[in-house]
Amino acid sequence: MRTIRPALPALLAAVALVVTLAAPAPAASAAALSGATVARLAVEPAPPAATTFRYPLGAKSYSVSSFYGGRCMPLAGASTFHLGLDLAAPEGAPISAIAAGVVVATVDGTAAQAGYVKLRHKIDGVTYTSFYYHIWKSTTRVKVGQVVSAGQRISEVGTSGGVTGSHLHLEIWKGEPGKAAAVDPAPFLKARGVDLYGAAKAIFATKAPASCTYYATTAVNFRTGPSTSTTVIRTLPIRTMVVHVPGQATNGFLPVRVDGRSGWVSSAYLSPTKPPVPKPSPAASTPAPKPTASPKPTTTPRPTAVPKPTSSAKPTPKPAAAPKPATYKTTSALNLRKSPSLSGGRILVIPRNANVGTVIAKSGVWRKVTYKGKTGWVHSAYLAKR
Repeated sequence: MRTIRPALPALLAAVALVVTLAAPAPAASAAALSGATVARLAVEPAPPAATTFRYPLGAKSYSVSSFYGGRCMPLAGASTFHLGLDLAAPEGAPISAIAAGVVVATVDGTAAQAGYVKLRHKIDGVTYTSFYYHIWKSTTRVKVGQVVSAGQRISEVGTSGGVTGSHLHLEIWKGEPGKAAAVDPAPFLKARGVDLYGAAKAIFATKAPASCTYYATTAVNFRTGPSTSTTVIRTLPIRTMVVHVPGQATNGFLPVRVDGRSGWVSSAYLSPTKPPVPKPSPAASTPAPKPTASPKPTTTPRPTAVPKPTSSAKPTPKPAAAPKPATYKTTSALNLRKSPSLSGGRILVIPRNANVGTVIAKSGVWRKVTYKGKTGWVHSAYLAKR
């Protein structure tokens, strides 16, 4: 799942964690979606005509982990529309150009920013643009202005940006820069002989449900429209449940229903996981001591007879054995991080179906586990009991 890019108005206030992309405007520019400073030529060279098409990753080397289109937020503050297709693959797996084109942008990745390579194509006389996200180093194979052929290696799979595991996020945009709109990569490439679903070794992605349930991560305004200038209906307390139709969003606000009332809430303050109940402070939870009554005068107690031991006394039963703590496995390749946040440094990538033992500690949606002697934090959405 890929990270939202900072220039998207949908999540200007969102966390860097937050996984993903905002809903596409029909005439949005692909170039406008990138908030990073990109390396580009003053005048873009004309792309070559693309007549053949290739897989971005080797056949049977990847799994489809997220579809294009509307979806429920996978993480707090994420978008509800996925602008591309996620192909989970081992970190370092080679990425190839889907068609002949020219490199028009290269951006290195960081823990908070998804790196990418951007290619421009001319297909049947129409301009298309392809993006290859979550790479770390964008110029290991190509540079801006370079013409590439279909199937040519252009980079390697990485985990840059707010992601849970290594994968390629592939986007395809149709139209001239400034007037382009995103298209679903799977049917686009299948019509040209490249079956991304058929060549996958597995498909873990699921279709979006009719509605999604989210929770307020803090006190947030429930408004009459998708803007901070609209009227506040009321302020929703933390942990308030809202219901949303996946894919619908405007200006970073989601249309939701709360207790039968319709309104808008900023997506930056919603999460698919209910926040934990805040713990009361020790001062508030400790009752004041009761005043001590004056002691009554005591009398000398009579000596109590010591009971004689009897042979019929039953032995004290042994306490029941405590239940064994649950152990967990990963449901997808995911990052083991130094702290419970997508900004926490990555220790290593845990593969899918790996045993991570018991949960050592919890922090919101994050769980502390140990894998191959390394202890760190993983997102609970990608753990299952063994």
